[in-house]
Amino acid sequence: MKKLTFALFTILASLLIISCGKAKTDANGCYYDIDDAVAVANKKNQDIMLIISVDGDDEDSTDFMDKVVRDPAFKKEIAENYAVVNMDFSQTSFEATTADENADDKTKKAADEKAEIMKKHTRLVTMLEVQETPVVYILSKEQYLINGLFYDDENRTLEGFKNALAEKSALIDDMHKMIYQTKIGTAEEKVTAIDKLFEATSPNYRLFLYDLIDSVKKIDPSNSSGLTGKYIFEAAAIKSDKAFIDGDVRGAVQAYIDVADEELVPAEERQVGMYTAAYMASKTELDPIPVVIGYLEKSISLAPESEKVPAIRRVIAALEAQAEAEKAE
Repeated sequence: MKKLTFALFTILASLLIISCGKAKTDANGCYYDIDDAVAVANKKNQDIMLIISVDGDDEDSTDFMDKVVRDPAFKKEIAENYAVVNMDFSQTSFEATTADENADDKTKKAADEKAEIMKKHTRLVTMLEVQETPVVYILSKEQYLINGLFYDDENRTLEGFKNALAEKSALIDDMHKMIYQTKIGTAEEKVTAIDKLFEATSPNYRLFLYDLIDSVKKIDPSNSSGLTGKYIFEAAAIKSDKAFIDGDVRGAVQAYIDVADEELVPAEERQVGMYTAAYMASKTELDPIPVVIGYLEKSISLAPESEKVPAIRRVIAALEAQAEAEKAE
C-alpha cells in the first residue's frame, strides 16, 4: 500500500508540473532541473546538493528518500541552505519522459521537457561515474565538485545525514577558500590558486574544473606562473573526455591533435597528445590506418629524441603490416 501511495503521489506531481510550468521544486524543496538549481545557487551564494537515487526500484534509495528527504524537516533544515536537485533514475521517471502518440500537445511537451532534463542529469552522473545509489554530492555554485556522501548506517535519518554533512564542513570550507583564491590577485597568483584547487580535486572529478583550467591560457598567456603549458594540456584532456561522454569521438580525438600546435606545452607532452589521438582514432576505427600512421609520425616529429619513439615506431610498423594484410585479402 505504501508503494502504491507513493506511485500515486508521483503521478500527481507529474500532473502538477504539466498544469503549472512555474513549479520548480517538489514538496521537499528539491529542484527538478540542475539548471534551476545552479541559477538559485549563484543567486543565493549556496552550494548545490545532488541527490542521485533510483526511488522505488532500489530499496536503499527508497529508504533514503523516505527517512531523509521526505522527512518534513528536510525542506527547512537542508533545502533552504543548499540548492538541492533530486535526480531520480527510476523506471517511473524514465516512463515520464515519453508520451503516448495520441496524447495532447501539452502532455507531449511536458514529456519532452522531462526528457531534456533526464538527458542533462544522465550526462552529469556519467561525469561523476556513479557506481551505486543513493549517493549525494556537494558542488560549489561554480559546479566544482566538493565532496560525496554515500548512504550508510550512520546517516539513515535526517539527523544522521546532518551529522554527516557537519563532518565534511571543514573540508567544504577549505574548498571554498581555494575557489575564492582563484578569483583574486595577479595572473600568477590566480593560476597558482587554480593549480592548488586542481591538485586537491580527485582526478575522477576534474572534469568539473574544465572552464576554470581552460581559462589559464587567457589569464597567463606569458606563462609567468610556469603552469600555463600544464593546463593547456589538462584542458585538452578534459575536453576530450567530455566529448567522449557526449558521443563526439571526432571531437575527443581533435582535442589532443590541437595540442600539437601549443608551444607552451612541453614537446614530450605534445607527443603524448598525438599518440593518444592516434590510439583513440584506431581503437574507435574513426580514421583509416594511413591517417592514424600520420598522427604517429607527427608525434615522433614533436620529440624525436624521446624515449617513447622506439615504441611508437613499432606501432607504426604493426599498422603498416596490418594495412598490407588487409590489401591482400
